[in-house]
Parts: sequence; structure tokens; C-alpha cells
Amino acid sequence: MVEQQKRRLESAISDMIEDMYRSHLRRMQSKMHRCAAGCCDDERGNLDSVQRCIEKCATPLMDAQDYLQNELGEFQNHLQICECNSDARSKLPVNPSDQEMSRSRHLFEVCTGNCVDKHINLLPGLMKSIKRTLDQGVPKRNNLRSQSSENA
Repeated sequence: MVEQQKRRLESAISDMIEDMYRSHLRRMQSKMHRCAAGCCDDERGNLDSVQRCIEKCATPLMDAQDYLQNELGEFQNHLQICECNSDARSKLPVNPSDQEMSRSRHLFEVCTGNCVDKHINLLPGLMKSIKRTLDQGVPKRNNLRSQSSENA
């Protein structure tokens, strides 16, 4: 049952990422490639200037991907707060019987199912928030790193 919960959560996250790619990242990727092609078409540019131009074109997409990765990392951190395993173990006596082990497994599975359901229900709000942020302008990568270290 735990594997089924894990697959449900992975599928929900994968669907969210695919939606984000279709609605935002693909458009950014297309813009990046057109911009980079323009850099390469500039016959006046030397190797360094063309490379800097290409890197500048890639920055918004890389910032968006880092932002998305950061948000998903935060989501994973919140998910790990569900302490089903330690909760189930803490209720076991020192030498548990088969029945007590079975009850502990059941408590663990119910807890895991509830935790997964709760987090799957949070995904639409998370996605809406991420889309709103991307629509307003992608946070710079160095800002994300400093925010992550402040939250640690």
C-alpha cells in the first residue's frame, strides 16, 4: 500500500511539472533558443561575446528551473515532516507480538495515506503560486540560494 501511495504522489508531482513545462517553461525555452540563434547570427561578435550573449539568453530559463526545483525541494521537506514511521514504531512495545506488528503496519499505512492525500491536495495551490511568480518575473538564482540558506 505504501508503494501505491508513493506512485500516486510521484504521478501528481510529475503531472504538475509537465503542466508547468507546457504552460511556462517551453515558451521560455523557445525564446531562449531564438535569442541564442540571434547571438550566433551576429557576425561582428567574437567567441567570448557570443558565449556571453548565449548565457544571457539562457539565464531566465535557468532561473525559472532553479525556482521550480527550489519550490519542489521545499514541498519534499514538508512531506518528510510526516513522521509515520517513527509514530508507528513508538507505539510498539519492546517485544511486539505479530498482532501488534500488524496493527503498527496498519497505522503506518493509514498515516502515510493521509499524508500523501494532504500533500496531493496542496499541489494545485503550489502550482498556482509558482505560475503567479513566473508570470510576475522569475526570481534570480542567487536570490533563491540566499533564501534557502536563511530558511535552513
